[in-house]
Amino acid sequence: MDYDLVVVGGGPAGIGTAFTGAKLGLKVAIIERFNMLGGNWTNGYVLSILGVYTYSGNTKIVGGIVDEIIERLKEINGTKGKIGNFVPFRPDEMKLILDTMAKELNIDVYFSSLVKNVVVKNNRIEKIIISKKGRTKSIKAKVFVDSSGDADLAYISTKQAMIGKEDTHEHQEATLPFRIGGINEKEVIDFAKKNNDLVNVVLDDNGNLSRIKILPKLVEKYKEEQILYLPLANQEFLFNTGREGEFVCNATHVIINDFTDGKEIANAIIDARKQIISSLNFLKKEVPGFENSYLIDSAPFIGIRETRRAIGEYVLTKDDVLNNRRFDDVIARCGHPIEVHDKKKGVYYIYLNGGNDSWYEIPYRAIVVKGIDNLFAVGRCISAEFEAQASARVSGTAIAMGEAAATAAYLMIKKNVKAKEVDIKELQEMLKNQGAII
Repeated sequence: MDYDLVVVGGGPAGIGTAFTGAKLGLKVAIIERFNMLGGNWTNGYVLSILGVYTYSGNTKIVGGIVDEIIERLKEINGTKGKIGNFVPFRPDEMKLILDTMAKELNIDVYFSSLVKNVVVKNNRIEKIIISKKGRTKSIKAKVFVDSSGDADLAYISTKQAMIGKEDTHEHQEATLPFRIGGINEKEVIDFAKKNNDLVNVVLDDNGNLSRIKILPKLVEKYKEEQILYLPLANQEFLFNTGREGEFVCNATHVIINDFTDGKEIANAIIDARKQIISSLNFLKKEVPGFENSYLIDSAPFIGIRETRRAIGEYVLTKDDVLNNRRFDDVIARCGHPIEVHDKKKGVYYIYLNGGNDSWYEIPYRAIVVKGIDNLFAVGRCISAEFEAQASARVSGTAIAMGEAAATAAYLMIKKNVKAKEVDIKELQEMLKNQGAII
C-alpha cells in the first residue's frame, strides 16, 4: 500500500497527526499495536485530557483537533467538559468518537500491527514492514510519524535513542488505573469535611464531587497493618469520569526495568491487579461513601509513562521547561510541571518558574528526527531530556505536536522538501488557521 502519511501509534499524538493530515487532503494510515485508538487514553485508562490548559486551569494553551474531540464527547455524554485543568471522559465513548472520526476522514487503520522492519534509502524511509500473526505487509509513504510512545520507528530507523534517565537509564513507574462505580458522593464529601487530614476532596462549580485524594495518614496506617497492599504509593487519587458515582483511581505503581520483556510486563500487570483488589477492599471498608462501591473494570493494558525517546534536531531540556523557554520555531505550548513517578522518591513535581499559569514552547526541531529526512517523533517519544519529557508528555500537548507534524508533512509533499527544510513561518501560519494556539 502507498500513502502520503503513515502514523505509527494511534494514541493522542497519533490521532492528532492522522486527523490533521486527512483534513489537509493527505492519504493517511495509522499502524496501531492494540485493538483501539486512543493509546493511554483508552488502553491505559488515563481518562483525562491534560495539557489543554495551564496547570492552574485558567488559560487555554492548546486548540484545534482536541476541541472537536471534546465537543463530540459532550454530544454523547462522554464528558461534562473541563474540570479544573483537565477534561475527564469515559473510555468507551472516547473509542467510539475516535473510530468515527477516523472513518469519516477515510483513514486506513491497521489494528494489532507492529513495525517489524524499516527500509531506509538515502536518509529517507522508503517503506515499513508491519506484522500481524506471522503475516507481514509492506507499506510505503512519503512521510512517516513516530507516535508509538516507545520511539519504535525512530529507533529501528536510526539505531539510536535516549532511554530512561540520562545517568541510570531507569524508567518512570507504570500505573494500572481502574474504575469504581456506586460511590455515594455526598457521604465522601461529608467525611472529608470532618476528616480533612485523611481525605481531601475537590468540588466542581456545581458543588459536585470531582476529585478525591486519600491522604498518606490513612493509607500508611493500613499499609503498616498489612491491610492495604500498595508497595510503591502512599496515597490514592480518584477523579470523576463524567457520571455520578463513577471514578477512576490512579494509585497502583509498578517498576518495569525492561519494557521489551513480555515476562516482566506480565509480572508487573499481575502485581498491579493485586494492588487494585486490595485498594478497592480498603476503600469499601475504611472510607464512608464507598461501602456499596464496586469494581467496574481496570485498564486493558498498563499505563507506561516513558521508555525510549527519539533523538531530534533539538533536544528539549529541563531548563527549557522550567524557564518557560520561547522558540522562534514554536509549534505547540505546554504548561504542565515536571511530573516524575520515581521508584525511590515516589511521585515528585518540579513546577515552572513562571507559576502555575505559565507555559513553555515546543520547538519544531524537537519533533524532527535527526538523520532521517522524512520522519517526525511526537508525543511521549519526543526528543527531550528525561525530566523535560516528564512534562511534555501530557496528551493535550501531544495532540498539538501531532497536528504540527501532519501540517509539516503536507508542506513537505507540496514543496518537495525535507522535514528540516520546511518553512517555519508558513507552518506556523497554517497551524494558527487550523485553530492551534502558538
